[in-house]
Amino acid sequence: MPDTTSLTATSHRAGTTLLDSPAIAVRDVSVGFGPKTVLSEVDLPIERGTITALIGPTGCGKSTLLRSLNRMNDKTRGYWRRGRIEFDGADIADPGTDLLNLRRRVGMVFQRPNPFPMSISDNVVAGVRAHRMVPRAEMAAVAERYLKEVSLWGAVAERLGDSPFRLSGGQQQLLCLARALAVEPDVLLLDEPTSSLDPVTTEIVEDLLRKLAPRLTIVIVTHNLAQARRVSKTTAFLYNGRLVEQGDTAQIFEQPTQPETVSYVGGRIG
Repeated sequence: MPDTTSLTATSHRAGTTLLDSPAIAVRDVSVGFGPKTVLSEVDLPIERGTITALIGPTGCGKSTLLRSLNRMNDKTRGYWRRGRIEFDGADIADPGTDLLNLRRRVGMVFQRPNPFPMSISDNVVAGVRAHRMVPRAEMAAVAERYLKEVSLWGAVAERLGDSPFRLSGGQQQLLCLARALAVEPDVLLLDEPTSSLDPVTTEIVEDLLRKLAPRLTIVIVTHNLAQARRVSKTTAFLYNGRLVEQGDTAQIFEQPTQPETVSYVGGRIG
């Protein structure tokens, strides 16, 4: 089961409980690779139990920011970061951070499906088994539960022992979603998860995301502005490595305050 002890602790900021604070707080963060700076001085609170969309042109730093939230960039050559990224009030770069536990609690689904070379059923419970979350006898029930949650059970119930590489691309992405959800994360990071999916599977994913919040905090990178409007409560617009504007999604799209945002959501740049 998830470690929830820190969720009821008292934050060192303003005497508030962590349940009242952002799930993740990006504080004056700059990120780069070698001599190149990709993000500059980003401040972004990510509200607990909601969906936040990161939008902006290709190369603006969206995916780099997303991957920094659970330290997926750590082993990339030349990667560096300044500032703080706090998860439940603690800097994820603290020396005592358990990286495996961080990535369980702050899970990620990538743009391209990445099933493991094992059976469909074993894919779903791979993380559950690695973290010893349930007894072996309960693994089949866990696999069934999460395959049903992502609307994949009907297609695979009779072939759980098959290779996932025999599934369609859309089905593989749903399988990866099931695998990410099975370890019961607190935060789910999604890097353009529907960019290569057909409209029907995209609708399944979007419906699922709406159902998952407020149970989960979700951050989604998307180039699909219509998708950002459909699924997110908050939108953050990045441009040239800067966080230009953030706020309620309706406000960002209907009444943006910055000229770059006006141009981007109006289709004049990008």
